[in-house]
Amino acid sequence: METQFINKINSAVIEVLSMMARVQPVIGHAQFKSAEQTVEGKNVTGLINIKGKKVVAAAPDKHVVASIALTFPETVALHIARQMMQMEFKTIDNIVLDLTGEIANMVLGTAKRGMEAEGYELQLSLPSVIVGTNYLIAHPVKSAIIDQTYNIADGKFVIEIGYDES
Repeated sequence: METQFINKINSAVIEVLSMMARVQPVIGHAQFKSAEQTVEGKNVTGLINIKGKKVVAAAPDKHVVASIALTFPETVALHIARQMMQMEFKTIDNIVLDLTGEIANMVLGTAKRGMEAEGYELQLSLPSVIVGTNYLIAHPVKSAIIDQTYNIADGKFVIEIGYDES
């Protein structure tokens, strides 16, 4: 897994949520996750797939496929929605789902700009949003998935990062 790729994602999560939702995410622990491991509890996930290449000086370009999933437990998703919209939310509704997709889009757009400065040429998919209880996120990568936790005042959330290079 490319460390600078993960670092750009981490920086983007902190930047976007600090600015847009006025929450201060603190990076927690990271661990590997198996491809068959489900997301436990009631959650909402914004998923974006990435394709492109990393241009390497004096070497052939490396093709990149990545998948990033921002998963918020229900209480955290509602807290972030309240912070962003200055409205009360009691359940995950269409506004919360739209915000989750938009947060994923903003995080990956911010990270993409940083990665382009490092020699990446990337294309992002439109975000997909998943909501439910105990579901599987299917990442289109062969590598191990990294679960990176973040802590905010109202709880924890997870970013799953899958990254293949060939």
